[in-house]
Amino acid sequence: MLMQFRFALRLIACFFAAWAAHGSQIIRESLPTRTVSAGTVEYAILLPHSYSPSGERYPLLLLLHGAGGDREQIARFEPQISRMWASNELPKMVVATPSVATGSIYLDSYDGKERWESFLMDEFLPHLRARYRVSLDRETTMVSGTSMGGLGSLRLGFKYPETFGALAAMEPGAWPGLTWDEVPDRNKIRSPERIANLFGDPFDDERFLRENPASIVETDPSRLLDSAIYIEVGDQDGFGFVEGADFMHRLLWRHRIPHEFRLVRWADHVGSTIMERSRDRFRFLARYLQQPTVPEPAVESFRERMAESQRSRGLEPFGFWPNSTLRSYGRGDGLESLRAVRDSNEVRTERGVIRIADVPYARNPETDPLRQSMDIYIREGLTDAPVVLYVHGGGWIRGDKERALFKPAHLVPKGFLFASMNYRFHPEASLAEMAADVASAAVWLKQHAPKYGGDGARITLMGHSAGGHLVALAGANQIFMEDAGGSLSDLAGVVVIDSAMLNVPARMETAGQSQVRVFGSAPEGWIPVSPWHHVEAGKGIPPYLLFASDGRAISQEQAAMLIAKLEQHGIEASFHEGKGRAHTPLDTYIGVEGDASTGILLDFLRRHADTL
Repeated sequence: MLMQFRFALRLIACFFAAWAAHGSQIIRESLPTRTVSAGTVEYAILLPHSYSPSGERYPLLLLLHGAGGDREQIARFEPQISRMWASNELPKMVVATPSVATGSIYLDSYDGKERWESFLMDEFLPHLRARYRVSLDRETTMVSGTSMGGLGSLRLGFKYPETFGALAAMEPGAWPGLTWDEVPDRNKIRSPERIANLFGDPFDDERFLRENPASIVETDPSRLLDSAIYIEVGDQDGFGFVEGADFMHRLLWRHRIPHEFRLVRWADHVGSTIMERSRDRFRFLARYLQQPTVPEPAVESFRERMAESQRSRGLEPFGFWPNSTLRSYGRGDGLESLRAVRDSNEVRTERGVIRIADVPYARNPETDPLRQSMDIYIREGLTDAPVVLYVHGGGWIRGDKERALFKPAHLVPKGFLFASMNYRFHPEASLAEMAADVASAAVWLKQHAPKYGGDGARITLMGHSAGGHLVALAGANQIFMEDAGGSLSDLAGVVVIDSAMLNVPARMETAGQSQVRVFGSAPEGWIPVSPWHHVEAGKGIPPYLLFASDGRAISQEQAAMLIAKLEQHGIEASFHEGKGRAHTPLDTYIGVEGDASTGILLDFLRRHADTL
């Protein structure tokens, strides 16, 4: 009797599961359009059995088909979606698939006649929101696709993060490169005719930069920090799409953008693995929609135990990936320097930046050779690159060239040769001798940078704190560059990061003992090492960019005096206050993605050093 009862229960359960599965419905319609030549676009909508035209709004998923497909792809995945709805693995949602031309990659054609992206964003999405009870918010609007649709979901999700809160790309046909020239020929699988239809003939490199998913990420990665991103691909993908997907994963990792990446072992572009992989894709979207607001108690307890274990060993607690330590400098815990050096080394390695260490720029028998040496940072294939020479701070008595930190990791991949120099310290060397070291290093780079892929005719000096004083001095007092065998005209620009010693006599009126020890107490000794006092028109003084830390009045006052003097003599000068950044973090964060000062610096370099 008990066995019969259990059997009856199983029959009832199967009946209700089958009813729920078949309770969903597919509606096939067409939408008039002025963006594509056909005049109408067919589409299919999958609605859950609980859908009501007057009920609650449902999450919306744009499900994009691959090349050669159409709206009927929705019927292929309907049984899977319905089963997941019935088992509560996937929240109820509205799923929409438009029929899009093969090879369009969901992009407007180059000639503007077939505007598929415009159709999706300007006509189809507003139509769905007006016609059906679907989400009006980014948090519950998602896009996913396979192959060409995977590329489309990457591109649309990255390009419109304000519209799509989540994207899930299966085996996307993405390119492994930031520019068309970087993409290997074997990964340019589309025909020349289709490439011309998308990017013009001759090829429009600027359009590719605007529409290539990887280039979109590289241009402004901070826009994607709140996006839920899923990318998967088979490791035996017959189109070679594994290379583009892996490139995208590494790019997102490099920019510390959270995402889930799956390299599916023994899987190809087609075959029986697709449906299970599709289920994993929907599971990701379900986790996105149902993500908990607080950690589970067991998870929270585990994190606390691990953090305490790390602290007891004198180490920083583990952060969640993406590496949270990139945003934790300046906390006053005594670990900032070690943490920054470790993280910057890691990021440089990820970005393929090569460090050539301890290159001598001068030889003095009485000086430790490392004191007059520099580290040169390059990448493979660097040619005719403008040069940035960085001078560290340390009160003119300490410091090291390793304080370049994230700057080379940011600038070298963007086409700059970066050098970070040591110099002699007080009391063994005078301030004039320190400035002479800066000039010697600059002239050495002028002569030798071409051997490393640099252009010695385009050198920008950049220094922090004491180093900021030295570069400001070497950039204004022509004696230092001339004595080294160069001239001020060799310099493309000078970047001063939070220096309080620009008008030295004015500063010495309120100076402390540390400044008096270095600059002395005799006013006649201040003028030769005071950048403000050497500013004159007609000397070839280059443009200046001055940074000051947040609320540091003395730096801001000194910067204002120097800027006024420069502008008085017709020399370009600009100022930026690093909001939220104290003296050391202001310098540390330059080169970290999303840092405002980094963007100001890059714009300055591109306007001056990169265009001479």
